[in-house]
Amino acid sequence: MRPRRASLPPRGGPVAWRDVLVFIALAYGIAWAIWAPLAPKIFAALGRGQAPAEFRVSGSIAIGMYAPALAALIMRLLVSREGLRHSVGPRPRAWHCVAAIAIPMFFILAVMGVVVASRGTEVATPGASLGVLVPVLLIAGVPVGAVLAFGEEFGWRGYLLRKLLPLGEFKAALIVGLVWGPWHLPVLLVGLNYPGANLVQLVAMFLASVVLLSLVHARFYVVSGGSVIVTALLHGSFNTFSDRLTDAKHLAGNPTIVGGGGLIAIAIAVPVAVLTALWLRRRRLQRETPHRPVAA
Repeated sequence: MRPRRASLPPRGGPVAWRDVLVFIALAYGIAWAIWAPLAPKIFAALGRGQAPAEFRVSGSIAIGMYAPALAALIMRLLVSREGLRHSVGPRPRAWHCVAAIAIPMFFILAVMGVVVASRGTEVATPGASLGVLVPVLLIAGVPVGAVLAFGEEFGWRGYLLRKLLPLGEFKAALIVGLVWGPWHLPVLLVGLNYPGANLVQLVAMFLASVVLLSLVHARFYVVSGGSVIVTALLHGSFNTFSDRLTDAKHLAGNPTIVGGGGLIAIAIAVPVAVLTALWLRRRRLQRETPHRPVAA
């Protein structure tokens, strides 16, 4: 059975801004407290205006990624008190899951193709071939990535986006993106996604890419009837293929240009996003326009 859109908050309804602001404060406060041990590296990066040349995942970084989920649990159980029933949304349809995994994969492969065509001298070849690596990432990487991404998605989409949907999908996704992006700042400053990059450039690129990703995540969330599992697969797939296929072993060069959240990726994503938005707007207007029979 197709997920019912009625399970999502209707457009034009009230927004519980107190709950929104408390959730944001909790998501930031919990994560940044967990990431407090990164402070020496953060201040060192700020001092030189450049992220470290190498990023190393630590236990505290991974745990901090579950802060939005913990914030959502606190809200649902103690503050806004919606409870946990249906908090992950309906059971996802198979094609939603396939699309959530495949679209990021093909997008990153397209980014690699454009880099190869336009910056051939900066393409590195060491490591496993794509014919071997891509299936391995699909089978092993994406499930792990989705489990890690669930910690964010249960909060950002399963709670915050849901609270903001009465504003309309676009406005809600834009606000979520502007909250979601800066939340990553401590781990960005220690090398996440853009190792060795200028801090001003990496913050600008990351914020732009996250806002675009927020629009995509919101579309999947709405289309799937509010499934956090679908958005976790989308998030995990993008992280898996972006982190592994656009790293220095495969795409040499400035990560703010050739990376999965770099200038080339954004240049590909923006026109696709605009055309998709126009198409969806046209479909919505067609649905909302009453059919008038032609007079005889």
